[in-house]
Order: sequence, then structure tokens, then C-alpha cells
Amino acid sequence: MTRARRREVVDVYVEDGRAAVYSTEGMVLLLSELATAAWDVLGDDWTNTEHVAQHLVQRFGDPGEGQAEALTDETLGSLAEMSIVELEQS
Repeated sequence: MTRARRREVVDVYVEDGRAAVYSTEGMVLLLSELATAAWDVLGDDWTNTEHVAQHLVQRFGDPGEGQAEALTDETLGSLAEMSIVELEQS
């Protein structure tokens, strides 16, 4: 199971469901509504990706065929590549 939490950022601006995140690496990242919703669920403490997937399904609907957790892992992996999320395998 994978867990995720937010990494420190300099600033965040949210408008119309999309976030612009100013990272500690000096980049400004514009997140999609889905990525913003996933990032929004996270905090300083570890959160299971299953919990994030449940939140996304409630907000956007079920993608079907048991894909919710896999797509959530993919989304969180992208956010980790941008250095605004930290992932841990347990």
C-alpha cells in the first residue's frame, strides 16, 4: 500500500478548482482539477492512497473496472515528480 503527504511549498493559489503551487524548488505548477482535489486531501501526516481514491471517486465519479486506486497512484506519482508530494510504500 502506498501512502502520501504534502511536501512543503512556498505558496498556493486556488481558483475555479485548480491550484497554482509555488514549490520550494522555485517552480510554479498549475494543477488540474483532479490533481488539485488529490493534493487537497493530503496534509502533513501520511494518508493512504485508498482514502485519496475514495475522495476522488466521490467528487468525480468512479472510472470503472477497479481503476480508481491505480489512477490515484498515477496522479500522486506525478505530484511527487513535481516535488510537492512525498510517497512511501508500506
